[in-house]
Amino acid sequence: MMPVIAQILFGSALLLACSAIHIKLITMLIARLKRVALKRGSYLQRHEFYRTSFVFLALLASHTVQIYVWAVALWALNVLDGFETPIYFSLVTYTTLGYGDVTLAESWRVFGAMASATGILAFGLSTAVLVGYFAHIWDEQDK
Repeated sequence: MMPVIAQILFGSALLLACSAIHIKLITMLIARLKRVALKRGSYLQRHEFYRTSFVFLALLASHTVQIYVWAVALWALNVLDGFETPIYFSLVTYTTLGYGDVTLAESWRVFGAMASATGILAFGLSTAVLVGYFAHIWDEQDK
């Protein structure tokens, strides 16, 4: 059993680590997209499918890594049995789906809630990136 203050501190550390992963990936993604745009100079429709797929898959990979970070933490702390259950719990909690069929002991619920805060923030940031990305594509098409 971990005291609530320790759950908050460790959960916050994981949230910050996951945010750093996501922000690093997004900044690398933006830098790559800018380099591609500078090389190309103009909008080419046949490349947009590949560019958009790359953006989407990169964001998806970042979310997947974060889910596994939480699953490994739950497994390492022996909060949930096995390894499949922590992965499942992390997935449904990170996405804020929260089926409720797997729950943490009352002594760990604050820690588990930090995983959903991580997901909400990361999905919000991904949404902002995608909106900006598509706005940029539409601006390129109008030129």
